[in-house]
Amino acid sequence: MNCRISSASPRVRAGWLSALAMAAVFVLAAGMPHCWAQADQSITLNTTKSYYGPGDTVELVGSVTGGAPGQLVAIQVRDLKGDLILIRTVQADQNGNFGLSFKIPPTETSGDLNITASARVSGFPITQNKIVSTPVPEFPSAGPALAAGVASLVAFLALASRKFPRLGPVGRA
Repeated sequence: MNCRISSASPRVRAGWLSALAMAAVFVLAAGMPHCWAQADQSITLNTTKSYYGPGDTVELVGSVTGGAPGQLVAIQVRDLKGDLILIRTVQADQNGNFGLSFKIPPTETSGDLNITASARVSGFPITQNKIVSTPVPEFPSAGPALAAGVASLVAFLALASRKFPRLGPVGRA
């Protein structure tokens, strides 16, 4: 049995390739504005200080670029272990600016806090992270404790010199 296999002429192949190339250009051109739109969408986060201690109030300010007025922004704060400390939704003003104040728990240990802000702008999810350090001082209340310790020592020595006269006045040999 003889079979004849026919292939398309070069002219037909060129037509199909031309149509396919035009379709690819159309698809790419239609997708370009979305790529450009996503490039100018962002979130910025700032705090008023670099370091915060347990019990301090963090002042967080930020802005959403490319969002609509009243854009909602989700804020999460996690500690070094990844435990959730705070979760809030804030609304940006007509210029895209937002702010949030929160208190670091007094029981928080030394380490970093990871602050995450997320928003959906023109259908695209946008996220920004900021790390805030929370060093715990070695002697958190050294001033008052030291003063109380010195006062106790002076009072003890004064009482001891009265009970034991042989010790004599404090400071004499």
